Amino acid sequence: MNFQIPNDVLFILDRLNSRGFSADIVGGSVRDLLLGRSPDDYDITTSARPEEIKAAFADLRTIDTGIKHGTVGILLNDKVYETTTYRVDGEYKDSRHPESVSFTRDIVEDLARRDFTINSMAYSPKNGLTDPFDGQNDLAKGVIRAVGDPMLRFSEDALRILRGIRFAATFGFEIEPMTSAALREKAKLLSNVSAERIYVELRKSFDKPHSYGVVSEYSGVILSVMAGLDSIVLPEKDAYDSADYMSRILSIFFLSSENPSRAFDSFATTLKTDSHFRRLGSQVLMAVGKYDLTDSLGLTKCLRDNGEETTHALINLEKALGHNADSALLSSLLASGVCYRISDLKVGGADMKNIGLTGPKIGQALDNLLTAVIDGRVENEREALIEFLKTN
Repeated sequence: MNFQIPNDVLFILDRLNSRGFSADIVGGSVRDLLLGRSPDDYDITTSARPEEIKAAFADLRTIDTGIKHGTVGILLNDKVYETTTYRVDGEYKDSRHPESVSFTRDIVEDLARRDFTINSMAYSPKNGLTDPFDGQNDLAKGVIRAVGDPMLRFSEDALRILRGIRFAATFGFEIEPMTSAALREKAKLLSNVSAERIYVELRKSFDKPHSYGVVSEYSGVILSVMAGLDSIVLPEKDAYDSADYMSRILSIFFLSSENPSRAFDSFATTLKTDSHFRRLGSQVLMAVGKYDLTDSLGLTKCLRDNGEETTHALINLEKALGHNADSALLSSLLASGVCYRISDLKVGGADMKNIGLTGPKIGQALDNLLTAVIDGRVENEREALIEFLKTN
C-alpha cells in the first residue's frame, strides 16, 4: 500500500514522528485514497497532546481552531492542516456534541468514537493502515456500517443519520441493515440539529450521483427535515439523474405539493438557506408551465417576465420534469442580443420627451414598445420605434 500523499502532509507526519509521537492521516482522506479518489483535504490524528503539537511546530504558525477538543491548525504553505489528538468523547446529552473529551495515546480508542467503519481508518507510511473495525472490507463490499452499536452512534450525534444517507448517495453503497434500521428509528433526533447543518447535508445528498435511489429509500427520514412536504414524489430517474441540484429539489416540490412555491419557501426559510436561493426557487416554481420554452417568442417572454437567471433555472427544471425546453435556443437568443428589457430598446426617455410624452406616459410607452418588439410588430430600430408610437 503506497498512497500519494502531499509533501506538506508528509512533513507534518514526519515532524511529529521525529518528536516521538505517532501520527496518521485519518477518516475521509484514507477512505478516498482506498477508493482511488483524490481527497479534498487531509485530517491528521496524533498521540501528541495539543500543547505538544504546538511545541513541535513552534517555527510555524498554529491556530487554536478547536483546541478544547484537541484540534490544532498548522499553517503550511498557505493551507491549514487540522491536527487532532487521539481522544475519547464523553457523554452526549443533546444528540449532537459530547459534554467533554479526554485525550488518549491509543489510536483505536480514537477510531472507536467515529461514525462509520469506512471513516474509521488511519494511515501513515510508518504505521501502514490502521483498521480495527474492518472498514477496508466494507469499502470493498460497498457497505455503510456504523462503528459499534448504531443506535448509540445516532443517539450520540443525530447528524450522523444524514451523513450516512449522504455517503450512500455519494458512493452508491448499501446501508447495512442494522445501521439502516437505527437510522430510521433515530430520525426524530434530527430536531436537535441546527437548521444550517441539516441543510448542508441535505444539499450534498441531493447533489450526489446516487441520490435518486437513496432519496426514494429513505424518503421518510428526509421528510422529517423537509418542512413544507408531507410526501416525496420523484420525477423519472433519467431526468432526475441528469439534473442539477436546484432542479432536483424543485422537481420534488413541484410534484409533491399542491402549492409548490409556498412549500418550497417554507422549506428554505426553515432551513435558513440564503435569500437568493429561496427567492429564485420560489420564482421558478411559480413560472412552471406558463411559457413555451421551445420557441423564440415564449423564451423571450419568459426573459422579459423573469430575467435570465430564472429562465435558465426554469428550463433546467422543466427538463427534470420531462417537459420540452430548448436551452440551446435560449443561448442563441441571448448571444444575438435579443430585446427583452426596456434597456434593450433603441429608444429611451429622451426620445419619448421629444415626441411630447411626459411623466408616467413615458414608462407606459416604453412598456408598449417592448411588447410590440417581442411580438414582432416592430423592429427594434430607433426610427421604426418612434414611428410606431406616433401611429399607434
